[in-house]
Amino acid sequence: MPPGQQAQLCCSQSYVRLRGPPDRRPPTISRGIGVACFMPSADQPPISTGQRAKERTAQGRYLFNQLIHYFHPRTLPDTDHVFDDALTAFIMTSIAPSERSVESSLHYWLIFLKFIVQKLHLHREVPDLSEDDKQERRRLWWASYIIDRHTALSFNARPRITDHECLLLPTPRPDAEWNQPGPLLPWPDWRSQDAMILSYQVQSLDMLGLFLPLSRILGEIVEYRFLSDHSTFNTGQGFLNAIQKNIVENLDVWSRSFIALVGPDFCRIAEPGYEFSPALEIPTVAYYGFHMYHCMFVLLHGPMDVVRMYQDHAWQASSEFLAAGEHAVACANIARYILRIDPRLCLMYRFFGTYFLQSSFIFLILAQKLGRQSDDLILRNCTINLQVLDMFVAATNMDYQRTFAKLLRRALSCNMEDSAGSAPGDGQPVAEYVGVPQSSLDPEMLRYRWVPGYTGLWIGPEDRGWVGHNNS
Repeated sequence: MPPGQQAQLCCSQSYVRLRGPPDRRPPTISRGIGVACFMPSADQPPISTGQRAKERTAQGRYLFNQLIHYFHPRTLPDTDHVFDDALTAFIMTSIAPSERSVESSLHYWLIFLKFIVQKLHLHREVPDLSEDDKQERRRLWWASYIIDRHTALSFNARPRITDHECLLLPTPRPDAEWNQPGPLLPWPDWRSQDAMILSYQVQSLDMLGLFLPLSRILGEIVEYRFLSDHSTFNTGQGFLNAIQKNIVENLDVWSRSFIALVGPDFCRIAEPGYEFSPALEIPTVAYYGFHMYHCMFVLLHGPMDVVRMYQDHAWQASSEFLAAGEHAVACANIARYILRIDPRLCLMYRFFGTYFLQSSFIFLILAQKLGRQSDDLILRNCTINLQVLDMFVAATNMDYQRTFAKLLRRALSCNMEDSAGSAPGDGQPVAEYVGVPQSSLDPEMLRYRWVPGYTGLWIGPEDRGWVGHNNS
């Protein structure tokens, strides 16, 4: 989740609840200060601005470790859990993926998060609560829903939260309403019930408005990929084609509603060579949402797994490859604008990383396979992707970001000397150039797989020494 989003989950006035006596328990204090260190609001300077960045990061990690120490006893099943416990669990799962010290226990926190939001029945309405309290419950549930889908993709798993259990839960109010001073008024009686429940339409240009419908689609893509890899279901190609067609239709609903809010000119940032002056009225999160939208097509039309992408010559010669490649081009173009408006990737680097990597696999593979035959388009997109990866390396403490940055830099260094104009390119990948391997797949890529039996970007403790040795 982006910096400051935790604050917007809880209260429109302050991160700290102002009604009742202040909560001075160590977990609450560590949570508040740790979040301030790790996730300063995008429009405010980080805590301890006089300190060097490394010192501030070390301070945040120390406080995060203290939070783990104090909070862990509250994860026991017989604990009398409250809303703040669910909020803390959500924060743990938000920070842990970018911290090596706790990444190995991430699955524990994800399981606990699902357990506690369901134990507290956050997916059900409680009639006698105030509208503010209802919104807090809704926002935390739906934020957990987004994290659930995101981690399913990141770690090659299936979603733990089903659509069925929350289809009747209203979606949150737009941030513009949530951030207004004073208590929220109840929903108007005239408001359509269809507009309140989860759909595929973009309701507002904020985190939940953009990413809730995309996360629903992401869950469908992950399930589609599971069926494609299952020996019972992958024999019915007509069945799988119908699922894929339905997902494309849902993405079209998202796209049309998004364009209605940002305008068609904004969407041209996905085109190669298009220059667009960022509009102040379009929030930064819209750029990230548009990138994720195009990445959904890469996931839908591609194998997800980088080794399959490299070895599957039938896919490389198919229309599916061209469709995935077209949207990978769009992702690179949008990433170029993201670096302009958010050069340090401060807004949501923990969330953005998985989708960015998936969208960059195709060009890494093309650069490795084609070698010096790589055309200007491939090298341009690889260069953009490397610039973004370098910012990820600067912002996070994760092995996989450093690994992919090193591999992409290596591929570029081998190709830049004598590549311009050596292969035709008209703005799209050229399928006929992909079938002839020019180099072998780097063995470091084999640690991160999206096939049955592997766990995506998560690697076990027994593999960390191997990765650390090869990253040195």
